[in-house]
Amino acid sequence: MYLLTIGLEKMKGAIPQTISIDDVTDQINRNTMTRVMVLFSILSQFNQLLGANISCLGFTKYSKEFAEQFCWTQGIYTNRRHYDTTVERVPYPGIAPCLENVDILTGNHNLNCEDKMQFKDKVFHSWYQWVPFYFMAVGVAYYMPYLMLKATKLSRIKPLINLLKDENNINAHPKLVVKKIATWIYNEVVYPRYATSSKLAKIWNDFGLVIGVSSVKFMYFVTALLHMIMTAQMFKIGNWITYGILFGAPIGLSGTGNKTHVKDVLFPKVVACRIVKWGASGSEPETGMCTLALNVMNQYLFLVMWYINVTLIFLNLLSWLFTMFKLLNPSISHKWIINSSMMQNPKDFSRMFGYIGPSGRIVITKLSESMSGYLLAKVSAKVVRKIDNLKKTRESKTPMDFYRVNGQPSELAREPLMEAAVMAFGTVPNCMPTQCLMTRPRSKTMS
Repeated sequence: MYLLTIGLEKMKGAIPQTISIDDVTDQINRNTMTRVMVLFSILSQFNQLLGANISCLGFTKYSKEFAEQFCWTQGIYTNRRHYDTTVERVPYPGIAPCLENVDILTGNHNLNCEDKMQFKDKVFHSWYQWVPFYFMAVGVAYYMPYLMLKATKLSRIKPLINLLKDENNINAHPKLVVKKIATWIYNEVVYPRYATSSKLAKIWNDFGLVIGVSSVKFMYFVTALLHMIMTAQMFKIGNWITYGILFGAPIGLSGTGNKTHVKDVLFPKVVACRIVKWGASGSEPETGMCTLALNVMNQYLFLVMWYINVTLIFLNLLSWLFTMFKLLNPSISHKWIINSSMMQNPKDFSRMFGYIGPSGRIVITKLSESMSGYLLAKVSAKVVRKIDNLKKTRESKTPMDFYRVNGQPSELAREPLMEAAVMAFGTVPNCMPTQCLMTRPRSKTMS
């Protein structure tokens, strides 16, 4: 047992851990749903390549190969009038013979069945040709919002999360880890809020990531909703919206009201096909019957997809609403981080949480998932000290002192240098801040 435990620990360390910047709900969308759709695409493709896609009979004027290829490519059809009736009148859901111009449903004579069905009651089915590509397109659609999230500032925290997952490094060099994380938070989150004088830039620094994260959440919900709506548009007969609900209804054409089962309406297994041949004597139509065996698998693949789709619609809606609630109520995230990390002294963390702005709070919330309360408190204290030093420097020093301390560039980084250059020239110079300040023109009073 001991050797097994050691082996599992080594295997766990050998397997690279994936660094995720999104939550569980987003990962279900872009990871699980995408993989399921790719799997369904592969299964349906094998179903078409290895199985008999279509098999037709009843054609006497054409070869079997030609009739099957024609019906597969040009489309097969069923008849609206031949659903929801008894087995005695209609042997297969959606199709029935037309004998001696007699309506098999009503018994009326002098009825041209071909003309009536051609313009009014025929329902052509052609979606079955594109099922593998359909599943692949759905998988890509569920992955697209994640690409938008990767373009935000949140993707920059991956190296920090990777650093925090290395427990050996944290135990060996705790001060160095705290310094790296605090420096990153200060440079990427805190300082940009104070470095710029543009109101538009300040608004973007504060709310840019908020807009990005909330938009991604909303896009997942819209993707799931459009998935349901556009799939319903693919079927020209039947109700896809209630497919999963009605699937458990009594199977077959018998029963109360003689209702045709929903899976036989959406996924017909027996269909009709009409081929018209042109010759010297004019057109010669002929109608035959075909079977679509691939729809046996399709009906179950689409059933599983329906349940997943409905689940994601409600899950993504709740996730988006919960995210908006947290963003509009930062005290919720503040209390949750303190309680979940069991932080002993949250004073510095609370001060930092107030300084970093709405976008910064999203970053800190994500980082806190990989940090202990002790480490988070140390990082917060260091960030707060940097913020206090920045405020003291801004309040006490002249513009020329912003960029040099004892003749050397200040540790306030490049943004204060540019600000000092702007204050010196009155406009944004076309050169590096240090070069501009070194070549600052003398005033008239000094000349």
